[in-house]
Amino acid sequence: MENELIILFTSYPRLLKQLFKDFDYSRFGFSKAVLMILFGLRYRSKGKSLKMSELESHSGLKKSTLSESVDLLVRNGYIERKRSEKDRRVVRVKLTKKGEKRIDEITKIAESYMYQKLKILSDEEMKKLFDAFKVIEDVAEKLKGANKNAKC
Repeated sequence: MENELIILFTSYPRLLKQLFKDFDYSRFGFSKAVLMILFGLRYRSKGKSLKMSELESHSGLKKSTLSESVDLLVRNGYIERKRSEKDRRVVRVKLTKKGEKRIDEITKIAESYMYQKLKILSDEEMKKLFDAFKVIEDVAEKLKGANKNAKC
């Protein structure tokens, strides 16, 4: 079981580090954290707004980094932020048209870069890799649901 734990804690960060080792995030004028927020909003919200807590969960960023980055994105017109009228503690964020356009441009460049780096894999290996990530995503969602229902 120890081996599985080591794989769990090291594989994904190691893969991302190696895959995007030479990727120049700064050419987009954003930090890596800001890009994670934009990707999270684009691909997790399905066109709707997300609660800041949901965005925090999807991005894996600390609350302080998330707040700072969201402030920057709001100031630059890439996302909008609104407080819930029902519960003023709840803050929701959503991509603007400008933000959608920008993240679409960045996605094309990042995808091209990723596939260029992954060309060392056969088609079968590439399919296995992305199938594995789909399984990981499904497990994460199940754990999220289980954690909500868990009584501590």
